[in-house]
Amino acid sequence: MAQETGIVNENLEAVLTIKLANNSTIECAIDTGFNGWLLLPRTFIEENLMPFIGLEKVTMFEGNDIFVETALAKVDWLGKEFSVKTLVSETDETLIGTQMLVGSVLEIDYENLIVTVTKK
Repeated sequence: MAQETGIVNENLEAVLTIKLANNSTIECAIDTGFNGWLLLPRTFIEENLMPFIGLEKVTMFEGNDIFVETALAKVDWLGKEFSVKTLVSETDETLIGTQMLVGSVLEIDYENLIVTVTKK
């Protein structure tokens, strides 16, 4: 059974560390309202030489559409290495979207401040 573990931080955000195939890591908040794979800062993407692959139309929470640059990230997630489309953030915001959670079980334990994602 493959598992990723993280924490509930002081802002009550469920946070996990994403590990890239090149062993770089970055802490990301889980956002169940984001149906993509990942949102990572441009600086992190450039530092890790992720290839830019285009633009994607994204509907924001307010309902307006914007175009966001995308890159390709090779991640080591739940015991497998694979490539995912990553939205490029112009801020330091980092998010894990629901595509990363498909086929797994997400548990957020607010009593013990532990987050787990498990794939059976």
